[in-house]
Amino acid sequence: MSHFFTPDDYAIAVAESPVGKYIYTPYVKSAFMTHPINSVLDLRCSEGYFSRLALAAGAESVVGVDQCPALLDRAMQLNESAAPGIEFIQGDPTSLRLDRSFPAVLAFWLTCRMASLSHLKELAETLAYHTSPGGYSYLLAMDSGRHARVQENPLAPDDCYGKKVDSVEKLQDGDPFELAIQVGETAVHFTDYCWSTDRIVQCLKEAGFASVNVLYPTVSEEGLKVKGSDYWAAYQADPFVVAIEAFRE
Repeated sequence: MSHFFTPDDYAIAVAESPVGKYIYTPYVKSAFMTHPINSVLDLRCSEGYFSRLALAAGAESVVGVDQCPALLDRAMQLNESAAPGIEFIQGDPTSLRLDRSFPAVLAFWLTCRMASLSHLKELAETLAYHTSPGGYSYLLAMDSGRHARVQENPLAPDDCYGKKVDSVEKLQDGDPFELAIQVGETAVHFTDYCWSTDRIVQCLKEAGFASVNVLYPTVSEEGLKVKGSDYWAAYQADPFVVAIEAFRE
């Protein structure tokens, strides 16, 4: 995994990119309302954006885990000023083993950081390990095949909704690719890995989840109003943000 950004750059990219502001953030907020939460584990919490959303949605306790000390330091600073009550832990979110389980476990944009199938399976097992019986795990991912079609669509805007991939041809499971998130003058670059939605679902089921739902979040009403329907035409025809809900019995 490689990345080139400051914690503040990352916070801007996550919260302010068009797909973040008008697609997956509204989806996450609505998901928290649909499935009320009281205890949340946020794997790869980064600077704590989704941890704070969970707390704002009514969670009584939130634990955020990340490997990057700089992002955790920024998360704790933001937590002190805006949302006290989140516990942040430095650790590997893929292989984490805490001594407790949670009704809700978040793994947002984490599958794309798995460099091998064994790591993807390990992550699925970690999610199942920490998800309480009757609870669920939420995942957000990018469908690389759909994103490739959108990026090549002449109806897509120049910024491709804030997410651009350098090479989108014939990506297979496990293939690395370069992803850039652009918000104004801020650019955040990652080396990510392609995993098909079917492969992620298969790993979750093998890890013990009883049912797995795949959803493609739509553009929020605010996004349609602010940007206009023409701007979103390519995404609406082939949405590439994937929301996966995995439930335990």
